[in-house]
Order: sequence, then C-alpha cells, then structure tokens
Amino acid sequence: MNAPVQLSIDSSNKELSLNGVCQYTINNDQMIVDVEEIASNRNSGNTSGTLTLEVWALEQPYAGDNFCGYQLATQTLGELKGQHLFRDLHYVLSMKPPVEGRWYLVMMLRERDCNGWVVRDYINFPYTVKAEYKLALSLF
Repeated sequence: MNAPVQLSIDSSNKELSLNGVCQYTINNDQMIVDVEEIASNRNSGNTSGTLTLEVWALEQPYAGDNFCGYQLATQTLGELKGQHLFRDLHYVLSMKPPVEGRWYLVMMLRERDCNGWVVRDYINFPYTVKAEYKLALSLF
C-alpha cells in the first residue's frame, strides 16, 4: 500500500467547503479517501443539492475553471443542511485509472444544481502520479 498523500486546508469562507485534513491512498485498484470535514456555511434553511466527493486526474493543477481529465473515484454524499457538516469521512472506493502519463490529482466537492454539476470546493495535491501499464504475455 502506498503512503497517504494529505493536505490540511480551511475553506470556511466558501458556502460549501472542504476543511481540515484531506488525503488519499492508492492500493491497487482502490482509492482510500479521508476528509476531516465538509461544512455548509449557508443559512440554516438552505439545503444543498446532492453532493459528491470526487478525485480527478488532470494534465495540470486545477485552477477553479473548466477542466478535462479522468475521474478516478467518486462518492455520493447526499444533501447537507445549512450550518451543518459531515465529519470524519472515510471511503474505500473502486478506482478507474487514467491512461498512461503523469497526472495532477485534485479532490473536488461538487454539487448538483439546476444547471448540472458545479465545483464548490477543491484541493490540488502537490505531487504528480504516474500511470503506466505493463504488457502481460502468456505462453501457450
């Protein structure tokens, strides 16, 4: 198993935010994701749309705009009421690897609204990962 890659962040100035330690570990075809806290800083009567936690592989660090890449893992979280939070999230997720290459990983908190999926918060991890595939030969 690989050592976890983690970052500690505070995005509490956003309506929906990833806070505290966020990390992932890749173990074969699984991604283990841990998030200390997801908070809704909206008014108490304002419930979010459906939320997902997603990890993507991108060609460059995510800058908060449109993106194109490979979704490695995702977890549906449901809705979150204003002034509430999810704490100590831990998921073991199936991972879909990207094509060969070097990739920047980003964890995104996305919300479904009337226009589709919107990134509400994100964290870029500081190291690239390398995806490579080995050719397996069988002799008959």
